[in-house]
Amino acid sequence: MQNRLVLAVDNSLDFLNIAVAREDELLEERHIKPHIPPSQTIPGEVLQILADHDCRVEDLSLIIATLGPGSFTGIRVGLAFCKGLAAGRKIPLIGVPTLDVLVYPFSFLEGRYLSPLLDAKKGEVFLALYRVFHGCIERLTDYRAVKPADVPALLQTPCLCFGTGLRICGDILSSIDNVVLAREGFSRISGEALIKVGLQREEQLKEYNLNPIYGRRSEAEIKFDVKVI
Repeated sequence: MQNRLVLAVDNSLDFLNIAVAREDELLEERHIKPHIPPSQTIPGEVLQILADHDCRVEDLSLIIATLGPGSFTGIRVGLAFCKGLAAGRKIPLIGVPTLDVLVYPFSFLEGRYLSPLLDAKKGEVFLALYRVFHGCIERLTDYRAVKPADVPALLQTPCLCFGTGLRICGDILSSIDNVVLAREGFSRISGEALIKVGLQREEQLKEYNLNPIYGRRSEAEIKFDVKVI
């Protein structure tokens, strides 16, 4: 189906990000810092952005949501909303790892390695290592949380590092040859990138994994020795 109305939602990082598009043509994206719990914010913001483009929930043909890593609570709340909307309206839902979206704008850096770094709190960063090969971005490692001192051993060069994790490991990485740090920008999810990555995954995969990516065990999992999904 051409010209589908697509909704994208990211609640894994510091801002709530919502975007709407006609297929891969972005109509609008909004970055919102909620003053009330996201569970109360997301429904109203989604309805508002749709209404501002003379659309309704019934017009949606696809929903794309980030899976993390990032904020444990943010990931769960965002996914719960998208899953409920998708199930209630029978709309296909695609999940996309947050780090995969963050690296998307750098697909032009042929031959380079990329490592988005997110501040995971507790003195750790979430990261994964990617490589740009023939215009495509290939992920080389799993998504994980590590101490800043362990980051250099996981990188390959030449490498571009960026994201909120540079706040706590930038000094360590700045002394490594062929590692470039983008300290400004590139730490927020782009709604346009989320939509484009989601549409790519739709073409490439027959089944979509909607399990959240936490990158490490939560405090509740550790304390009660359970697994939260």
